[in-house]
Amino acid sequence: MKALRLPLLVLLAVLVSSCGFHLRGEAQLSPAMQVLSIEGADALSPLGRDLRKALVRSGARVVEAGTTGAAVLRIGSNQFRTDVLSVGGNARANEYTIRYHVEFDVVGAGATPLLAKQTIELSRDFTFDATQALGIAAEQDLLTGELQRDMVQAILRRLEAAGRTTTP
Repeated sequence: MKALRLPLLVLLAVLVSSCGFHLRGEAQLSPAMQVLSIEGADALSPLGRDLRKALVRSGARVVEAGTTGAAVLRIGSNQFRTDVLSVGGNARANEYTIRYHVEFDVVGAGATPLLAKQTIELSRDFTFDATQALGIAAEQDLLTGELQRDMVQAILRRLEAAGRTTTP
């Protein structure tokens, strides 16, 4: 049986690679978005910080606002909201949903639109247990962090898709 492990592993690797499967790498931004600034998101906020890092990993050069020749990623709305998802028989909330809403657009040098206004809303649900109050706060923090990371990836995918549609 041990003699079959290596050939089976090689066969599996060949099958996976032949079907076109590959891990998602960093976003491939269009040349018009290779140099850009971020407006509307505080550089020290989690979204601003993570977005800046992800753009740099994707090969973009993030510059200060007002730099000549740079595209501008404008974050218009950036907000979290917590809503009650279900209420128990005792008229207390049992489940909540955390929603993260971001609106953005991209303009190129000379204020030419590169990406029209985009809206992304992500959400995560969680159960509330009054006996686990400290754990609930930690879970909310964890879910908020996940939403922020997912939002950065969603924004990058939109930027990448916009680059594919505008370049031949």
